[in-house]
Amino acid sequence: MKALGAPGPDRRSQHPGGMYDFLRGSVAALNNQGQLSLEVNGVGYSLRISEQCRKRIPLDGSTVTVHVRLIVREDDLVLFGFQDAAERAAFDLLMSVQQVGPSVALAVLSHFPVDDLRRVLLTKDTAALKKVKGVGPKSAERIALELADKVERIPESLPLPGQAGAARSPQAAAVAEAHRALVVLGFSPKDATDALAKVAQPGIGGEELLRAALGVLR
Repeated sequence: MKALGAPGPDRRSQHPGGMYDFLRGSVAALNNQGQLSLEVNGVGYSLRISEQCRKRIPLDGSTVTVHVRLIVREDDLVLFGFQDAAERAAFDLLMSVQQVGPSVALAVLSHFPVDDLRRVLLTKDTAALKKVKGVGPKSAERIALELADKVERIPESLPLPGQAGAARSPQAAAVAEAHRALVVLGFSPKDATDALAKVAQPGIGGEELLRAALGVLR
């Protein structure tokens, strides 16, 4: 497969493809515009990556593993690269929203670390989504409404090397903890999400969030 060039408009002839799972190689080039050139067994692959992914790409010559998603367009094939399976799952979930193409999905992932995005979706934080370049009010509302009860499809993101557990913010961890507890207690993911959206506030721990949400549900 030849190295891929810069993508054109967000016109897709198919949904995200599963031809490739990951690529493992060394960084040949990486720029601030989210273009990564990865050399794998003498072949250069050009991938579009998020800003969050770019920050985690080591530049010391070590071997890099990048999860990928192939997007098939009418006149091109474009590879998108991700720091881990969680970021790719978030990309797929964003792409499932009507009128959200790969460029918008990548912009969202550039703006939010995956665990922060989970929190934003769980709490239907449209104000936060509207801060993403390229996401207008209607798109923000559509993303929040369609994905709030599907957040569990995104696994937890892996922490940065040497910083186990540091990637997840305290607020995101509290919301996720309360959400899991509500589901275990028998509430539907959607009902749990809606209840947490009504009571979530900065600084509230998981147990307090759980009690408040139970007050709404019972």
